[in-house]
Amino acid sequence: MDSGNICIRKIDSLGELKNRVSKEQLIFCDDMQNAFIIINFNNVLELGIAYYDYGIAPDYQCSEDGTIFYLGIGKNFLCIDIFENKVLVNDSLQSVFYELCYDSNKNHICAICELDLYCYCAENQKWKMGFRDIIVDYNIIDDTKILILCDNSEKYIFFLENGKIVQ
Repeated sequence: MDSGNICIRKIDSLGELKNRVSKEQLIFCDDMQNAFIIINFNNVLELGIAYYDYGIAPDYQCSEDGTIFYLGIGKNFLCIDIFENKVLVNDSLQSVFYELCYDSNKNHICAICELDLYCYCAENQKWKMGFRDIIVDYNIIDDTKILILCDNSEKYIFFLENGKIVQ
């Protein structure tokens, strides 16, 4: 399944969300919610998500084989097995989620946040790193490393495999 088979629709209220998806298909992120979406996978599976919107658009990606759906939203990272209809990961992040980035094979999925970087392989968090200043830029290098640039001009390069700093 590629991202062309995925449709995300905003819903006005939690009540409307609860009326449109079953209880089993409803995912709550954060303690307070002010935004509600329905994600439709290939017109077969629908999930409802209630989360706190910090003003940054959700970002999503599917695994290379199309079985796993990754979603960064608010201060959460979700990993959903599309075919098993199962939430594999619903991690609370330390800071606001910005964007997903990944290597060309999508073996490593990185959740870029305001002050943190999380690296996942399939549904397993491999490592995470916190920063003292806001992340302003990033780039995957040679499918093996990630470059992080912070607002204070500090630059870091980590190996995707283990999170160790490149010397």
